[in-house]
Amino acid sequence: MSAPRPHPARYFHGGVPGLAPGGIILPPEATGTGRTLTTDVLDMGGQARRDRVYVTTGREVARVYAALYPDGALYVVEPVGELVADRDCAVAGVSWECPAARVVRVVDPVVLHRVRPFEAWLRKLDRVTGEAGAA
Repeated sequence: MSAPRPHPARYFHGGVPGLAPGGIILPPEATGTGRTLTTDVLDMGGQARRDRVYVTTGREVARVYAALYPDGALYVVEPVGELVADRDCAVAGVSWECPAARVVRVVDPVVLHRVRPFEAWLRKLDRVTGEAGAA
């Protein structure tokens, strides 16, 4: 289901490091990237699409995704193409999917995964997603 973009909105993406402003983030299906949180979500029985890029309005939500890459980067991005609500996110207005995203700014070039265990990152993801939805 398409949903109108919250306007104005700032979108974030946490994932593959090394991109510069103007760079295009493509979905795993297009890049051949095998190790993604999308793969983990599918393995756990969730709904995710390998042909989409996921963006969020929550900076800390994207930071967790960057850490779980692992050691990915945190970006401010501009969605490219149709923006659709992420049907696997239980908090409305926080997570979105689109065909691609353009890097506007690099917020943090490396978010270190090893600073906390995987389970702690997942607990943080639950907490910050709820906080982003309440904002």
